[in-house]
Amino acid sequence: MPGTWFLPQDFTFTAEGPLRLGQVLPHWSKPTTVLAAIGSGAAQDIELPGIKKLVESNHEHHQSTSRSDSLSMWAKFEGIASASTNTDIGKTHSIDYSKTDHEIQSFADPLLPDKVTAIANIPSVRKHINSGMFGKQPVYVVSGLRIATSSFTVTKKNSSNSSVGAEGSGPPPGTIPAEVGAKAKHENQETVTDSYDTAPGIVFAYQMYVIRTYRAGSETELFAGKSGFLTGESGEEEKPLVLVEATKEEIDEDLEEEVEYESVEIGDDELCIFLPPKK
Repeated sequence: MPGTWFLPQDFTFTAEGPLRLGQVLPHWSKPTTVLAAIGSGAAQDIELPGIKKLVESNHEHHQSTSRSDSLSMWAKFEGIASASTNTDIGKTHSIDYSKTDHEIQSFADPLLPDKVTAIANIPSVRKHINSGMFGKQPVYVVSGLRIATSSFTVTKKNSSNSSVGAEGSGPPPGTIPAEVGAKAKHENQETVTDSYDTAPGIVFAYQMYVIRTYRAGSETELFAGKSGFLTGESGEEEKPLVLVEATKEEIDEDLEEEVEYESVEIGDDELCIFLPPKK
């Protein structure tokens, strides 16, 4: 399933909540703060589309952040390839995740305008939308989950390193090289700071929709209402809201709250966004 995935800072969430399909969040980085619970049996009984499920096998990942140059690495979701980097002098914080299967849950059909209108007009959601300092604030709806079907091991490491390397280049075409080689010196100290096994069935990553005000020229809208949603405090009809995918570009447009994060391409048309590891 292509798109942008968000990684929680710890693996304590299950598919029962608060990271559940249809949950409405005030910000992509606050998965524990729920503005409204949507769906059958919830306080706000707005009927959502059905859920489709897909299982991907044998996921094994590595996450690393270097303090000296702020480079990050992430293995592909498919586990086929991984990235690596060497820093000259600095400290690196890395996290390894052992192998497990992922069940991907997502909506079988898109959210239709009447459903989005109903979500936007839930009192707690409407209050948040209208509370922005720079205009209407966006809200986020959980639209996809990657659930680890079995327990996996999380290993956190801190390392300090220094490295010097030089690589010889080949001779011009048609000549015979006298010597071609490379040499490198690398020193490294590594300490495992924490290691634990997760419970089975935890949320590994999540996707979201954004409900925000219409911006002229946007090409990412899933739909734009022809008339405004009733989001004013007095019920007046205002600038229409639209539904879009939560992407890097979208979260960067949020003027109300800037959050430092890392983003890494993990395959064709896929991106992973995560907060820096806790030190």
